[in-house]
Amino acid sequence: MTEKELRKKAMALPLNPGVYIMKNKDKKIIYIGKAKALKNRVSSYFGSHSNHSLKVIRMVENVDDFDYILCDTEFEALVLECSLIKQHMPKYNILLKDDKGYNYIKITKEEFPKISEAKQILDDNAEYIGPFISNFSVKNAVEETLRIFKLPQCNKKFPKDYGKSRPCLNGFMGICSAPCAGRISKEDYISSINDAVAFLKGGASKSVEEMKRRMYEYSENAEFEKAAKMRDRIRAIQNLDEKQKVVSINVPEEDVFALTSSNKKSCFEVLRFKQGRLTDSEHWIIDSVDNAEDARSELIERYYSMRSDIPGRIALDGSVTDEELLKEFLESLRGKKIEIIHPQKGEHLAIVNM
Repeated sequence: MTEKELRKKAMALPLNPGVYIMKNKDKKIIYIGKAKALKNRVSSYFGSHSNHSLKVIRMVENVDDFDYILCDTEFEALVLECSLIKQHMPKYNILLKDDKGYNYIKITKEEFPKISEAKQILDDNAEYIGPFISNFSVKNAVEETLRIFKLPQCNKKFPKDYGKSRPCLNGFMGICSAPCAGRISKEDYISSINDAVAFLKGGASKSVEEMKRRMYEYSENAEFEKAAKMRDRIRAIQNLDEKQKVVSINVPEEDVFALTSSNKKSCFEVLRFKQGRLTDSEHWIIDSVDNAEDARSELIERYYSMRSDIPGRIALDGSVTDEELLKEFLESLRGKKIEIIHPQKGEHLAIVNM
């Protein structure tokens, strides 16, 4: 169809809520949208392009026909739109690639075991803890565990490289036990690994409780050097707990959204907080958006269509097109009430002591 023919077809649409489906000459779906009044929304694409962005102009140039589905309400149209976009992944819709696979913590089975992140379970006789959805959480857990228990973060192989070189910067700073320089025995290294694995499996409170018991035991047996090591580990874990405290949030869980744009690209960021801690961070680089309110609404809809866990509070860095409609949609996914807050309304985004 020509653009004139498309406009004529659009002008014949009813003023009802619904979903419209744009197709190219190959009958492939290239864009899916929702509308409170189909006639007004769809006809706005065909005619004057003075108020259209370059992206919309390019999309319209590729439209050969369109279908539509009538809905009883705008909310019903929104739910259907999200479902169809997830199913067809049209080229001109804002899409978020969900590349979050499972993540694991790997403990090798060797003379001097090592702890690291892993994307999959291999048949290599290693022990794997997981799966975890958040790569952010796994990365932080591994880094902090290696730091607390002073385990090597390098690629050296032990016992092959044991006692054969000077320690690296981590060794000089005291955040690595430096087996490369022979500063720790194999027995003590294995003990540190076992404590680190117990920490990863049991959590901070359980590990601290066990370390305190051993610290007192070492003190009573006059093994003061070992007691001091336990004390330092306990302090490191307690410092980690303080480092991750959120200071301006009094809710069990919250997601914080931010959208920033330049001339060519935009960045959509999500910070996820649970029990006063930053537990996950995700971001997507997308084409520059024309209308921040529309884009913010669309991005949040897409994000939660990929996630099953929706918190009780969501913080936005700006306004959305129809907050009540978005709220109703998210509450339908969660099955419970949701609070949406904005910094400009006197609330504050979560502040983290990093």
